[in-house]
Amino acid sequence: MADSYDEPENDTDDGYDAAFDQHRAALYDMLMEYADEHDLSDSFMAVLASDIGLSLRMVAYASETEKPSVGGLRLDLDRYAREMGDSVRDAKKYAAEFIAEAKAAQEAEGEEGDEDEEAGPDDDGSDSKDDETNGRPS
Repeated sequence: MADSYDEPENDTDDGYDAAFDQHRAALYDMLMEYADEHDLSDSFMAVLASDIGLSLRMVAYASETEKPSVGGLRLDLDRYAREMGDSVRDAKKYAAEFIAEAKAAQEAEGEEGDEDEEAGPDDDGSDSKDDETNGRPS
């Protein structure tokens, strides 16, 4: 059964970029949900995802090549390393933009937290912010 997640025929296919973005977002959401459920850090998840990517590339070579060989796998892994290097170089080009967006998101998150603190009395009718300011335990 075909659905909106069909893989394009090749990277020149008109729908490739859209399909790539759609699948990337879906996988990212699943990974982040898993990380949250298991309290895993973003850096640990990055290592896991990289390792999975490498394993998938090796499996893809073995399963999609008519006559896989050790030499062929090594050449494909060299190509993979170049592709990853290209991705990192591209990411570096947008580092300033990424950091600006990350800082803005952190500031917005911090402001939401400030609004929560200023919301007024807690469920028990006390204002925990005032209790902490006055040094009284709640």
